[in-house]
Amino acid sequence: MERFDEGLRCQDVHAGLRNVDPNSGGLTKLADTQLIGMAGSLAALIRGQEVINDAQALRAVAAEQLDVNQYAFDQVLDALAEIGFVEGLQRSGGKTIRFTESVPYYDDLYARLGAAWRDRRPSELEEQMVLLVDHLSDAPTPAEELASEAGLDMAALPNLLAVGESAELIKRIQLPDGDVLYSPFFGFENPEVIAELVRDHGTDQLAEAFAAVRGEQGLPIGDSQPLLQDAIARGLLLAPAVERPDGMLQPFASLPYTLDRELLRGRKPVLEKALAVLACLRCGQHFGGATSLPAAALVDVIDKLLDPNRGFLRPHESHARQYRLMHSAGLLAFDADLLPGGTWVTPRFIDTEDNREALKIARDLITHGEQLSGRVGDDDARRALALGQPFTAPMQTMNRTRAKAPVSVKQWQNVIDSALGRGRVR
Repeated sequence: MERFDEGLRCQDVHAGLRNVDPNSGGLTKLADTQLIGMAGSLAALIRGQEVINDAQALRAVAAEQLDVNQYAFDQVLDALAEIGFVEGLQRSGGKTIRFTESVPYYDDLYARLGAAWRDRRPSELEEQMVLLVDHLSDAPTPAEELASEAGLDMAALPNLLAVGESAELIKRIQLPDGDVLYSPFFGFENPEVIAELVRDHGTDQLAEAFAAVRGEQGLPIGDSQPLLQDAIARGLLLAPAVERPDGMLQPFASLPYTLDRELLRGRKPVLEKALAVLACLRCGQHFGGATSLPAAALVDVIDKLLDPNRGFLRPHESHARQYRLMHSAGLLAFDADLLPGGTWVTPRFIDTEDNREALKIARDLITHGEQLSGRVGDDDARRALALGQPFTAPMQTMNRTRAKAPVSVKQWQNVIDSALGRGRVR
């Protein structure tokens, strides 16, 4: 494998291990891979911010949003410093309080993370896990052919599959001719392939369900859509989620099949930010009750933040709660109230290359298939992200979302058979 692929898959392995009890003793065998994966996730979060003046606030955000263990935070920063991604670590009382970042663009980011992973001399199990995830991200593979096709140690395979399946890094579908294994990253990185396979080889009901997602990117998924729930649970459909005001986990499915493949693969952190914005806006639209956000106002919220002459929303008493998700994702800063003595926050866009691209992607996904027009005022804009609830990344949504009624494997039979015939995607 190339160093870029190794760095990328370390971050992917960490994303999967977020589904596993962090105190599990089995994770000690993947410690170096998990550390480099956490370093990659944190690097993607801080890229473009230059100076981090409150490292302890970042520590809390990283723990909550990225599952970067708070006790591993300083170790992750040290790893980033060794790679050259952060400098000037200032510590007081054993705590990091300030540093600067110089995180490179994604091609160089993952190549250097891969080299750092190699320098730590990962165990054979770690090497095999990274190789396994990379192989299954390219295309589904029959279980009986996996070891030979991926170049894996047959003796180590049962342990790899046990860890990989518990972390949702590996999915299994039982077909009449035998089990087929794949990684959810196959669906994440190849949504256009999934859409094509479902359209050409899926049942009519499955094709109609996926067409609904294409018609409204960020489609809220409920109990009346078991096929889409099943696709999310199988890791074949992107669906970040937020908790609604009633505490229910609400997935919002997307099928960004028109995007550049490198955005879907090597720059997934940017896409995750974009999907988080999309999920928030759709939640404001569909679950805002009497104050639901009009469909025509979704793009306006994004445009206000992207406007170089503005880039903020006027203070409001609920902003600190409403915009917590984008604040945690590093898209917004909470400035002081514009009025002297005021106690509200002013959400201000953090204008970095990644954040600007994420907002533009979210806008493009919203407008796909429908041309939104019209401008609205701040009263509508400040309702857009009125969530104040935790955000769940696609890997975690996949783990927690299950169809209410089991979906027959026959719905996927021809789709998986056709995917097997494609060979390795890239």
